[in-house]
Amino acid sequence: MIVTSDEASLPDGCHPRQVAGLVISFVDAFNSGDQATLSRIFFVSEGPSPPDFAERGYEPWSWYTVGKVEAGGKIESSFVTYDQGELLRYFAKRHRKGEQLRLLKISLTQTGLLGKDDNVGFVYVLNRTARNLEPGLGGPARIASGQGAINCTNRRIFAWRMDMKAEERRTSREAADWLCTDPPNWKPGKAVVACT
Repeated sequence: MIVTSDEASLPDGCHPRQVAGLVISFVDAFNSGDQATLSRIFFVSEGPSPPDFAERGYEPWSWYTVGKVEAGGKIESSFVTYDQGELLRYFAKRHRKGEQLRLLKISLTQTGLLGKDDNVGFVYVLNRTARNLEPGLGGPARIASGQGAINCTNRRIFAWRMDMKAEERRTSREAADWLCTDPPNWKPGKAVVACT
């Protein structure tokens, strides 16, 4: 892992190296089908969302979703859950389909999500492959990108969105270019780049 920037004001447990390390642990557990580690890293059913979330038009605060971005920009979700058990069954199913993830870059975005100082958001770019992915989805490099959120105190990811474009043409380097400055001689897939 290569950290290209950090911010001293970030909460303990949520600096780029720590968040990237947690997401790398998720990717490794996902790729190997390690359900025990996945259940410790992800937490999507900690209880009800704050009472005014629905009134303000927000989704439940803890979720995992995978989608496809159509040519016109419309996002079509292929999987959405707010339930831990359902999420672990989905991970097991994707493992049986040979799905593999490879994190390229991750950048911390904001603190104080949901009014909690120890919640931090992040955005990421990765490569995603599987035997049953739609042909051409994510382009030749099988690019996926998205956002998530982590609680710095319990070190668990409580929100994850991952999308792939139907008409993606960028290389891994081009797709990850908007996140973090490229370190000298960096090659996508050789080391994860993390920043704020």
